Amino acid sequence: MPDPAPVPPNIARPRAPGRPRDPAKRVAIVNAAHRLFVLHGLGGVSMEAVAAAAGVSKMTLYSHFKDKERLFEEVVSSTSEGMIAEMSRTQNAGGTLGEALAALGRAFLSLVCSTDIVAAERNLMAALAGNRRLAERFYAAGPARTETAVAAVLRAAAARGELAIDDPAEAAVDLLALWQGNVLKRLSLGLQAPPSAEEIALRSQRKTATFLRAYAGNGTSAGLAKAPES
Repeated sequence: MPDPAPVPPNIARPRAPGRPRDPAKRVAIVNAAHRLFVLHGLGGVSMEAVAAAAGVSKMTLYSHFKDKERLFEEVVSSTSEGMIAEMSRTQNAGGTLGEALAALGRAFLSLVCSTDIVAAERNLMAALAGNRRLAERFYAAGPARTETAVAAVLRAAAARGELAIDDPAEAAVDLLALWQGNVLKRLSLGLQAPPSAEEIALRSQRKTATFLRAYAGNGTSAGLAKAPES
């Protein structure tokens, strides 16, 4: 039997199919990276440390994520997905538009004021400020997705005539800014203690009422009761 013809140098042989990537290991890697990024910041974490914390080999880690930037982007994306899922679950609980938006605000603030997010604000922002490309990827994977999710809720309300909005994306930024205010910045600087569930609920209700006064359609208050005075 003749020998097989040699493969030309500029044509690679097809790779034999390997073992499929284990999704459980990917989850373990992302969770470990999340913990380490929160504790040490982006610059203080190596891929070797992530592999050790996740209990996987470096080869396995690099088979899932080519570099630390891609891993960081996945951590941000998975955190954002969890936030959006919780906000969606809360918002879909029923009630008037005002009640739904206030519930959405409570879910958003509860997550934004969590110890992990506050620690990330302290440890990650400096690294992102010096790396525009990574900062853009962070924003697209995290904050921008939250803005898009809130904009979808507002767009649907506008279509029902409950809100008078020309630009749902801009209105979503306004609403998120009202909910958050300077709370995260003060928390990251250690200027205040984390708000209680009652304080979060009150803030969400008041800021949602402010938003509805600006954007409510058809002269309606969208069914949000007046927040009590402090």
